[in-house]
Amino acid sequence: MNVNDLKKRRESANVAFQEFDKHTRLDRNGLFCFFEGKDNAYYVPRIKRYTDNYYPIKCGGRDKVLDVYRLITIHSEYDKYKKTFFIDRDFNEPLPPHNPPIFETPGYSIENLYVSVDVFKEILKNEFHLSEVSDKSFPVCITLFTDRQKEFHQATTLFNAWYACLIEIRNKTGNQTGANLDDKLPRDFIDFTLDSVVAKYDVEKIKQTFPKALEVSEDILNAKFVEFTNCEHHKIFRGKYEMQFVVTIIELILQDSSKAKKHIKEKIKFSFGEKLSNEQAINVFSGYAETPESLINYLKQVIKE
Repeated sequence: MNVNDLKKRRESANVAFQEFDKHTRLDRNGLFCFFEGKDNAYYVPRIKRYTDNYYPIKCGGRDKVLDVYRLITIHSEYDKYKKTFFIDRDFNEPLPPHNPPIFETPGYSIENLYVSVDVFKEILKNEFHLSEVSDKSFPVCITLFTDRQKEFHQATTLFNAWYACLIEIRNKTGNQTGANLDDKLPRDFIDFTLDSVVAKYDVEKIKQTFPKALEVSEDILNAKFVEFTNCEHHKIFRGKYEMQFVVTIIELILQDSSKAKKHIKEKIKFSFGEKLSNEQAINVFSGYAETPESLINYLKQVIKE
């Protein structure tokens, strides 16, 4: 991380810290909640099951939440306030226990809590208004989802493995990865239709697309690829890409139901149109996303203290 990046990170952490400090002067009984980015759309409805007296504070990325955590915990005068800290695990090793505790997602990120077939069933029933027992389109949609998701994971295993290697190297050496990823997979890396999902890239294409990325040896990449071939892909793989799959399969199903009708014979109506961004999906589908037991236990622990 260069000097300017480090300065920006510290400034962002200081802004969140100052907001927290101002809040404590107004209410000593509230729950102060520190989030990555826009993750509060997922967490707030779950926090509200236990308290309405809360204050959401956005910190930026994972590292910035941890920076704010350090700023607060070195000041003993803040020990008396109830605080929650929420971070994504990403491809990092699990955090050791902290006091006060930090909640870390059990999978890659909160997006991974939106992408199981069970969550998709809830979307079909409540957003597409399909009946599990009487609509012929329901089982067709489930089959399309499960078959294409399996192929999507096969097609993205190499890229996830490569990026996970970059994170491991960064964490060991302190060198930045040199690869800034978008919410979506690089263009032309996969061919995604309702009939199949096929990889259109290899290691050389990855290197060409990310020329500044750290060098990953063939042996290390192969070992990670084998590890990622046998895992719970929808939990472990990069969350934004997993959400991209859900958003894309929904878009393709809606298009098919209104035009080609190759798979879905009756038109499906969806209040939000055919296209959703990852960010919109986090908001729209928050009520259907999974709530891990570890999150329930964390909230109960912190709020009862």
